[in-house]
Order: sequence, then structure tokens, then C-alpha cells
Amino acid sequence: MAAQASQSASKKVVDSWKAKKWYVVIAPNFLNNMEAAEIPAVSDEAMVNRIIELPLKDITHDLSHMYTTVRLRISEITGKKALAKFIGHSVAKEYMRTLARRKRDLVDIVLPVKSKDGVEFRVKVLVVTANPASVEQKHAIRQSVVKELKKRTSSTEFGQIVLDVLYNRTSEALHKSLVKILPIRRVEVWKTELKEEFDTESKEETNDSSPTQTEPVPATV
Repeated sequence: MAAQASQSASKKVVDSWKAKKWYVVIAPNFLNNMEAAEIPAVSDEAMVNRIIELPLKDITHDLSHMYTTVRLRISEITGKKALAKFIGHSVAKEYMRTLARRKRDLVDIVLPVKSKDGVEFRVKVLVVTANPASVEQKHAIRQSVVKELKKRTSSTEFGQIVLDVLYNRTSEALHKSLVKILPIRRVEVWKTELKEEFDTESKEETNDSSPTQTEPVPATV
């Protein structure tokens, strides 16, 4: 009896896995519609709104992106293709910890912004000074970052903003503006979070990660 029950349970697991089909996740236009991953699901309906997280280097094939993770939400199914939209990115915490050293100050900036094409999202920036900074200098750093980010985002479409962030062009622009205040060791735009239509204000205020409808699923690339 025990052997029969074990065989039955094993058969159910195999049958359930066979019932699933594989979908190729297609990255957004500004990431060249690349095949980002393959994930299984039982139906098209089960795929829509699912979130996947994967290393940026799996999309760009650039090893300098190994510490960056992108978040994609499946928005549409076309045959076996799952079209995805970009909903955010983050830089690994272990890398961020390496930026903290003695005789350096860290300045955090969190800013809600809107792109030229009307996309609302939140940006998190970490500025690492080369030397200890005064209260006045930290205030000047925050003001400069806010001013520069608002100027760049309001005049640029969302896809280009994301590319500028992922390829460190935004960090470089911020760095140039900040060295006029004091020597800067590093500027890292370490997180972006898209504001989606089902987000709530309470989630934005209390949750440090992007609000989601489903848990991220592992991807095969």
C-alpha cells in the first residue's frame, strides 16, 4: 500500500510538471526585445502579472552588470512569448556595503519623479563622499541631486532614463555636479521602482521593495 501511494504521488508530480508549458520572456523595447528568460506555467492566464528577477548581465551580457538585478512584470502573452515591462532595478546589498569606509560619509536620497512620457517612478541614490562632510555640505548634496534628477527625468522618456541609470550615465552626471561641493568617491543610483496602477500610498511609505501582486519566480536563462 505504501509503495502504491508513493508511486501515485510521484506520478501526480510528473503529470503536473508535464502539464506546464514554457514561455520565453521578452524584455522591453529599450532593452532590444531580448529573450531574457524561460519560465513554466500552466496557462497564459497564470503568466500575466507574474514578476521575474534576473541579473542584468543575462540581458546585456556585460560582466560589469553582475551586481545589478532587474525586475520585469509579464504584461502580455503572444503564443509562447511572454512580453514583459520593466518595473525596477536594484544593486546588490553586498556591493553597496563595500562603499562604506572610514572617513567617508554616505548621503541617501529617495525621490519620486515623472518621465517626459508620464511614467511615475521612484529613484534611490547613494552618494559616497571622499572625506567627512558637514551638515551644510550634505544638505547641498541632496539639493543638487534632487535638482539634477528632476531636470533629467522631466525632459527624457522612461526607456532612455532606465538605460542612463543602468549604464551609469546618470551617476556620472550627478558626480560632475557634486564635485563642485566637495570631493565625491562614488554616486550610485542603486534602485528604481515603477509606480504601478495597483500600488497604494501605504505600501509606498512602509515597504522598501516594489509593491507586487505575485512573488518573483525563478527564471531559466
